[in-house]
Amino acid sequence: MFDHAYGSYMKHAYPADELMPLSCRGRVRGMEPSRGDVDDALGKFSLTLIDTLDTLVVLNKLDEFEDAVRKVVLDVRLDNDVVVSVFETNIRVLGGLLGGHIMADMLKAQGMRLQWYKDELLHLARDLGYRLLPAFNTTSGLPYPRLISVRNGVGTTPVCSWVEGRVIWRLCVVYVHSSLRSQDTARRALDVLWEKRQKGNDLVGTVINIHNGDWVRRDSGVGAGIDSYYEYLMKAYILLGDDTYLDRFNAHYVAIMKYISQPPLLLNVHMHNPTVSIRSWMDSLLAFFPGLQVLRGDLKPAIETHEMLYQVTKQHKFLPEAFTSDFAVYWAQHPLRPEFAESTYFLYKATRDPYYLQVGKSIVESLNEYARVACGFAAVQDVRTGRHEDRMDSFFLAEMFKYLYLLFTEKRDLPLDIDDFIFTTEAHLLPLSLSTARPPCPRNMTLGYSVTLACQSPYSVVSLPPQQDASPLGLFSLKFITELVDPPAAEQQGISPLAVQVLSPPFFGRTVLTAGPAQFGMDLTKQEHGVVLSEPYQACAAISNRKEVQGKMALAQRGECMFATKARNLQEAGASGVIFIDNAEGSCSEEMVLFQMVGDGSTSDIVIPLVFLFQKEGQVLLDALSQHRNVDVLLATKPVFLGGGKRNQTVVGAEHWMR
Repeated sequence: MFDHAYGSYMKHAYPADELMPLSCRGRVRGMEPSRGDVDDALGKFSLTLIDTLDTLVVLNKLDEFEDAVRKVVLDVRLDNDVVVSVFETNIRVLGGLLGGHIMADMLKAQGMRLQWYKDELLHLARDLGYRLLPAFNTTSGLPYPRLISVRNGVGTTPVCSWVEGRVIWRLCVVYVHSSLRSQDTARRALDVLWEKRQKGNDLVGTVINIHNGDWVRRDSGVGAGIDSYYEYLMKAYILLGDDTYLDRFNAHYVAIMKYISQPPLLLNVHMHNPTVSIRSWMDSLLAFFPGLQVLRGDLKPAIETHEMLYQVTKQHKFLPEAFTSDFAVYWAQHPLRPEFAESTYFLYKATRDPYYLQVGKSIVESLNEYARVACGFAAVQDVRTGRHEDRMDSFFLAEMFKYLYLLFTEKRDLPLDIDDFIFTTEAHLLPLSLSTARPPCPRNMTLGYSVTLACQSPYSVVSLPPQQDASPLGLFSLKFITELVDPPAAEQQGISPLAVQVLSPPFFGRTVLTAGPAQFGMDLTKQEHGVVLSEPYQACAAISNRKEVQGKMALAQRGECMFATKARNLQEAGASGVIFIDNAEGSCSEEMVLFQMVGDGSTSDIVIPLVFLFQKEGQVLLDALSQHRNVDVLLATKPVFLGGGKRNQTVVGAEHWMR
């Protein structure tokens, strides 16, 4: 797959920045119709080639790597008079050059290849780092998001929080090899961002005004606009040894788990009023977060959120750019993003559970079946129709194939020890040795206080302070988790299962279905209720069988609209409660993390009980309804065992009750 994608770029596109896989030609800035901000990643510096350098080494394509390094050294120029994104240029070009240099330096030291190499990629990276520094010439110290020209000058407009996180860490790496200037510049910007957090809850927004430091967008989450800020607080600590970054990460993480995490969902909240979710949809960039939680040592929520994302991908073949809390498409595009594959890789490294190999297999199969075209792989314009877009971003080669290859490849077959490296947000590899091979650390005085930096390598075993609602791991290996969370302790933090018990003949209470709860609606009724199928079944419109529904427990299928919308429609029709049934074929509670339904903001008007059944459990109820005219059920927190105890009890999803 990589050969097809990379070979197509080199054959049809190089030296252009990107391949247009449907047109079988390169995308050159100014020669194709503008795509707006997306084109700011293109700086006429053979972006895809630079971004792919260290992937070539990971895949053991050393001849191609040496040839690629020669091409970059001979052909790439950084003084192009073109507007570029500071963020994209930083993570893709500066990161790609550094990753390529580290691989070239490693191979040269082995004495087999690149004996001609004299740090040319590092010099290019340093040059680019200094070209980016004028973007920080603002009143606040926060950088402009765009450079009017890589040659000179800066742009305007607000800046997303993730620019700070990604810029500081990459420039800090340049500092390791060169001077203190770039690190201090980036550190000051990050200090401003920390100072502007909401002090009462340690949340930050997603867009900030670079001139006065006021928040332009105050929604706080872990996805687009802020994702890598959190990632690089942790990794800046790992690489630079400054406890300040770890302290800040821990403060933010506690806030995330308290306000944003609604297992298995991660929903944006208002940074000043975080008790209410401000939107009912999630964006695909948050798929990186389970991987960060693995690095943090908090496996249980990582597993839960990853499983939720997997269910979305199974339903739509790919992860849509945005999707609702009941897995409906909110924004249908999929530009071949790698974040879900990234978290899959990290979870497999942490657990060695072959389940994640199956997840990876499904990613591979979807890419080959629905994205592969004659000249590479094409982004999906609409996951519902499968329509393609003439686009193959550089991150597809830099990240997707790297994570998938590492997922399936035995460690002994790699040309390097992957555990000796840390991944940047673009999956470029930086060696942990950087954290020890540097002069004594300065003291952080940028906010008026002094913090002694831990100049020894922190990437071994780190002791974290006590945390709220997190895993019981106090010590963990940052090279990769080697022990799992203790299951009984972790289970106490999970979602408590509910029961849908079929009471009417011929079941007589012997059939119990494991159900998931809702974060809204009333507590479960202790009364017995008859069951009726909602019409329409998805209950997204006015209920047409109101007479039959009144006073009954309505069955409604998941999908097309929010759970809260369905609940309101059925409540208005007089239903005594709702049992939602999953629309994902074959889903069952024995194989999946128990699902908890969330609302759409204010749901205080919903006052009926609500439960969720996976498809396997729901089908039991549907079959009973089709075979018997009257079916009565009881919703409860645990089964009521009738007529002599458990002897003849049939519990669907029994593992939830046996724990």
